[in-house]
Amino acid sequence: MPGGKRRAQKPNEYVVGATWPHAMMRPHRGALVAQAIARRLAEAMAEQGMSANALARESGVNRQVIANVLNGSVWPDMLTVVDLEGALGVMLWPQHVEWSIPAPGEAPESGVTDPQQGTVQT
Repeated sequence: MPGGKRRAQKPNEYVVGATWPHAMMRPHRGALVAQAIARRLAEAMAEQGMSANALARESGVNRQVIANVLNGSVWPDMLTVVDLEGALGVMLWPQHVEWSIPAPGEAPESGVTDPQQGTVQT
């Protein structure tokens, strides 16, 4: 499988409660970043009244790829994010390095992460 085991699950498969992209998540930095990108992308499209078709035309990103990023069924790649940011004129990539998320192999206290803050709930 391309990407190996690290991409075996889709970002939306880390959801433990509520609905993507506003769901509670298991602590996985990549899934949380993908969730934050999807959430910000949806917000920016709504703020600008831009459909997926219009964004696809403006950004050069396939409409289905945009839909897949929005629903969390793919790991968004850097070129896709850059093209979407350029077309929308907003940053989609979150400041995730400041989030309090357990390192790989560390177990969180509760196993659930707040997607708004990037912090583990205890």
